[in-house]
Amino acid sequence: MKKFVSAFLALIMLLSCGMAIAETEVIPMSSVDTKTFTVDPTDPLTSQYFGLYSNDLTMADGTVRQVYQYVPTSWMYRQPEVAVAVPSDADPVAFFESTGWKEASDNGAFAVVLMMAGEGGWQADESEYTMAAFNFMDARTNLQTQDSAFYMVGYGDAANAVMAHAVVNSELFAGFAAFGVDNFDVTVLELGAEESEKEGTPKSAVAVPMWIGAEEKTASVEALIEYWKNANECSDDYVSNSYADEIYSYPEYLAKTNEITYAHVSKVYVTIGEEDVQTPAFTANLWSNFLRRVRRQDSGAINALRYFADNNEMGMDHQYTVVDGVTREYFVYVPEEVKAGEITNVPVVFVAHGGGGSGEEFPARTGWNKTAEEFNFVCVFLTGSTGGKYKASSTWSGADVPFFKAAREFVLANYSVDASRVYFTGHSQGSVMTYNVALQCPELIAAACGNDGIVYRAKVENINDSIVMPFMLNIGEMDKHFIEGGGNYGQVPDIVAEWAARYGIDSTAHVFNYDDGQNYGTDYVNAQGIVVIREQWNKDKIHAMIPNDTYTVWNFLCNYSRGVDGTSYYKGVAIEMN
Repeated sequence: MKKFVSAFLALIMLLSCGMAIAETEVIPMSSVDTKTFTVDPTDPLTSQYFGLYSNDLTMADGTVRQVYQYVPTSWMYRQPEVAVAVPSDADPVAFFESTGWKEASDNGAFAVVLMMAGEGGWQADESEYTMAAFNFMDARTNLQTQDSAFYMVGYGDAANAVMAHAVVNSELFAGFAAFGVDNFDVTVLELGAEESEKEGTPKSAVAVPMWIGAEEKTASVEALIEYWKNANECSDDYVSNSYADEIYSYPEYLAKTNEITYAHVSKVYVTIGEEDVQTPAFTANLWSNFLRRVRRQDSGAINALRYFADNNEMGMDHQYTVVDGVTREYFVYVPEEVKAGEITNVPVVFVAHGGGGSGEEFPARTGWNKTAEEFNFVCVFLTGSTGGKYKASSTWSGADVPFFKAAREFVLANYSVDASRVYFTGHSQGSVMTYNVALQCPELIAAACGNDGIVYRAKVENINDSIVMPFMLNIGEMDKHFIEGGGNYGQVPDIVAEWAARYGIDSTAHVFNYDDGQNYGTDYVNAQGIVVIREQWNKDKIHAMIPNDTYTVWNFLCNYSRGVDGTSYYKGVAIEMN
C-alpha cells in the first residue's frame, strides 16, 4: 500500500507540474552537420552536440529501428552512457523525463540512449536491435563516451530484451538493470553455456552487477536470481535497503574480479513490487549508488570489474591551462601525508592516457593514484588533444609538449614537489607523448617509461641527445599490437637498438636478462653498470595499462633524479655516457 500511495502521489505531482507531456525536442541526426558541429576546437573538453537526437539503425532485413541519444549540457569529454529500453506503451521522451533519467543525466553528466520497441511492441527475440544499440554506443562517432562505463536498463515489456542481452553480452557492460522480468523465458539462460571471450570460461561465469525487478517473485525471477548470484559468485546471505529487498554480494571483502583495486563490486539486487522503480528518486539511486560505482576496465580477455570513484571524490585538483588558444585540462593527485604537510618535496609523475582516453578516467583505469598514495608522490593526469579539428576523440603528438611544459611549470610552482624527481609515463598513444618528452626535452624529467607503444626517433623533431635519459619500454606479451609474430612485435628490437645506440651499448657484456615470474625482459647498462634502458614484457597482459604496471614502472622511475645542470643520477651516483 505504501508503494501504491507514493506512486499515486508522484503521478499527481507530475500531472500538476505539466510533465506528463514530453517537453524535450527530438532533433534528427540527419539534420546535423557533425563534421563541424561535434567539437569546439578551442574547447575540446566539452561538446557542441547537446540535446536529444534521433538516430536510425538498419537491421539485417533492411528495416530501420530508431534510438534517441541525449547529451546534457553538463557533458564533459569521455563520460559514461546508459542505454534505457522504454516500455512499448510509453512515449519515449515523456518516459525519459518522468522517470528522472533526464534529470539524472543532467546532474551526472552522462549520455543516455533510449531504445524503443518496433512495430508490434517488444518481441521475444530483440538480440539484433539491442546489439545494434550497443554498436551505436561503442562507435562513438559523434560523441566520445567512456566505453568502460556502458550500462543497460530495461522497463516493463522491454526488461526481457535487456535481460536476454545481458546473458549473452555481459562482458561488454559494467552493469545492468531489468524491471519487469516476471515472465522471462528461462530457456534463454541456456545461452550462458556458450564460451565467453576467455577460452574455457562460459558466459554464465562472467560477473556483472545486475538489478532484477519484478512485480512478484515468480519461478522465472527465482531462476534469474540464482543465475546472476552464480555469475557474480555471491553468497546466499542478503541484506536490504530502501530500494532493494535483497542485496547479494561476494562473500569476501575482495571480489575475484577486482582484487587489484581493493574493493568488491560483484553484486545482485532484487526489488519485488514495481510501483517505485520508475520514479526520479529510484532512478537517481540506481545511477549514483549502483551503476556508476562500477566500470569494466581493460585487463584481459574479460575486462575486470573495478569500483569507481570520480576524481573529485578522490580529492584531486582539476586544473586548466590555455595553450596556443586551446583549453587543456589535467588532474593532480596529492597523497594525504603530503596534503597534511607531514611530507614535503616529493617526486611527481606525469601520466598520459591512451588514445580516446582522458585524465578524468585514467586514474580509475590504472590505479596510479593508489600507487602515488602508497609511495608518497604527486601524480598528474593529463588529457590529450583532439586528433583533428572536429574529431570527438583524443590523441597525443609532439605538438602537445608545450602543454606538458605549462603543466609542469604550474605543478612545480604550486605543489610541494622535487624538481629533480619529475617523471613521465604514458600508455599506447600516451607513449607517443612519452617519447616526445623524453627525446625533445629530457632536461625536464629524470626518467620516462613508454607503455604499450613505440615511436621511432625519425618521428620526433628537435631531439636532444646531449644528456642521459633513462628509459623503460613496458609491453604486454598478449598485446594485440605486439604479440609475437604480430605487426609491431619486430619493431621493439629496433626501438631498443635506437636507445642503446644513444649510449654506445653494443656489447652483450652490457645486457642482462631477468624474469621475476610476472615480468621479464632485458636491462641495458652503461660502463658503470647502471641501468639506462629497460625492455620489459608483462606475462598475460593485453593492450592496457593495469594497476600492477604502476608498481613496476614506479620501481624503475624512482631510481633516477636530474640535477639543475642536467646531470642524470642513479641513486645519487652521476651517470656517465659510454
